[in-house]
Parts: sequence; structure tokens; C-alpha cells
Amino acid sequence: MSRLARYVATTVTGAVLGVLLALLALDLLLAFLGEMDNLTATYRMKDVLVQVFLQAPASLYELIPIASLIGVLVGLGVLSGNSEITVMRAAGLSPLKIVGYTFIPALFFAASCLALAQWVVPSSESMAQARKAQALGDHALRGYWQREGEEFVHIAAVLGNGRLQGVAFYHYSPDGTLLDVSSASQAHFTLSGWNLGNWQESRIAADGSVDVQRDPSHLWDTSLTPQFLAMAAVEPDFQSPVQLYRYAHYLLGQGLDAAPYQLEFWKKIMQPVATLAMVLLAASIMFGPLRSVTMGLRLIAGVFLGLGYRYGQDFFGFASLIYHFSTFWGAALPAVMATVAGLVALLRVR
Repeated sequence: MSRLARYVATTVTGAVLGVLLALLALDLLLAFLGEMDNLTATYRMKDVLVQVFLQAPASLYELIPIASLIGVLVGLGVLSGNSEITVMRAAGLSPLKIVGYTFIPALFFAASCLALAQWVVPSSESMAQARKAQALGDHALRGYWQREGEEFVHIAAVLGNGRLQGVAFYHYSPDGTLLDVSSASQAHFTLSGWNLGNWQESRIAADGSVDVQRDPSHLWDTSLTPQFLAMAAVEPDFQSPVQLYRYAHYLLGQGLDAAPYQLEFWKKIMQPVATLAMVLLAASIMFGPLRSVTMGLRLIAGVFLGLGYRYGQDFFGFASLIYHFSTFWGAALPAVMATVAGLVALLRVR
């Protein structure tokens, strides 16, 4: 790497980190103020601080693309304000070459997005929700419904550590007739499956009579595991790409709608691409409409572009769920549009 490339990359990296820390501090402050409403005798100030700390990786992950966009505008703006970009251009350096230098730190931030999504955010968010639920005397998951073929399962509460409370089974025929209803007061997971305690089954005959059978314990052999239940307790936004892919595959195998999890999977995959697209867009327009404006206007432009991307991502994502088109395009369209806009702006630079 040349000295000039290192200089541009270092300047842009410092600007992105500065913007990222500022946005993260603001986001965590708002999260702290929001958690203050939940203060109780068991959920104290110490718990609030731990909760906000555990939510920091998720906030960091969400802010990286926007911080990269604004940081590139600020970093290249500093170089432009010092006439350093003018000197680079006069020395024969093309805008494409200068933009390429900004991609050196951009690749690092894009890789950081993927690493946070896969290894850090799921663990920290799961821990945050479990701690909060325990402090507030609540359960992480209540009233969960699950379909297993022609059988519908209702779980009153997931207690954690492979334990369930209040499990009910409703078995239907293919034509929708209720055949039997079973229930268990509790269940715990073993290597053989779920061991149901205080199990009771009520079989409904064709003449309407009911035959009731009881058993102190009963084995429920199912592909539903405590890991899948833990995932159901956490919002799809905070699950890793691998978890989302596996759970979506499981839902599809049960004939259930997996589109929300498929959408979140593609959004996780596209987040590093979006970071690179934001950098390309910011760097390219720095040589065009934002070349001679003040730093304040650059910051405002960066904020509006970042918000536009976030709203566009939400819009196309929800549209893919409502109108049932590809969730891949629902997640990818904003990044594709930002990339095309960046390339067009860069090609117009003379």
C-alpha cells in the first residue's frame, strides 16, 4: 500500500470511527432513557446499565452503514477543504483511484458488520432479554404456537434450560375435524425428545364421545428443540444469519410461513454490501454536488442519505412480505440502488 493510500484510508477511518462513536453514544443514551421507565424493585439502575451495555453490539451493527456514509463525507471533506484532493487530481490521480482508497477501511467495516451479526449480536441480545425477563419476573416467551403436520401445539411459557410450562396439543384430520386434544402441565428436554409431565389425552369419537387417557409422563418426539424455542423468543433482527437460515428451513419443512426470517437473513447478508454501497455513494458525490459545500451541509446530506437508505430498506422489506415477491430483492434493492447511484455519479465526474 502506498503512502498516499494509507493517508487517505487513515483519514477516512478516523472520520468514520468518530461519527460511529457519536451516533452510538446518542443511541445508547436514548436506550438508557427508555429503560428508565422499567425501573422496579428487582430491575434496578445496575440492571439498566447492564441492559444498555448488552444492547450496544446491536446498535453498533445497525449504525455502521450510516456512519460509513457520513464518515466518508467528513473524511474526504477534510481532504477537500485542505485542497489535498485538488493536489491529488493535479498530480494525475483519477477520482476512481481516490475512491478506491476509501474502500480500504470500508472493507474492514463491512467485515465487522458480518462478524457482529454472526457471533456477537445474537449472544448479547439473548443475554439482555433473558436478564431483563428474569429481573422483571417474566418469561422470555409466552403463548407460543407451533404446527407439527396436522397437529397444533400451544406452549404457555418457555422457562429456559429446556423446560416448558403448560403444553397443549390439538390434532386435526386433513378435512379440519378435531380428533383429539392432549395437554401436559410441564415438559423438559432429554436426548430422546421432550418428556411431558402429567400428560392427558382426550380422543373425540365420531359420535361425539370422549375417551380420556392419563399418564404421569409421555414422550414427545419432535424436531422442535430448545435452541429453536430460544430463537423464537428473540426477534429475527437479533439472530445470526446461520440461525435465521436454519429456522427458516425448519418452518418451511412444517409448511409454515418463513418469509420474515428469510427477509432478515438476506438483510444480514446484504448489510456488508450496503456498507460498501454507502461508501461508494458518499465518495462519488463528494466529487460532484458536494464538492464545494460546507462541512455542515455535508453532514446534513449524509444524515438524509442514511435515513433514506434505512427507510427504503424498511419499505422494500415490508413490501416483499405484503406482496409476496422475493425477500432477496426486498433486502437487496436499497443497496443496489445506492450502488447504481454511486456509479452514475462517479462516471459523470470529469
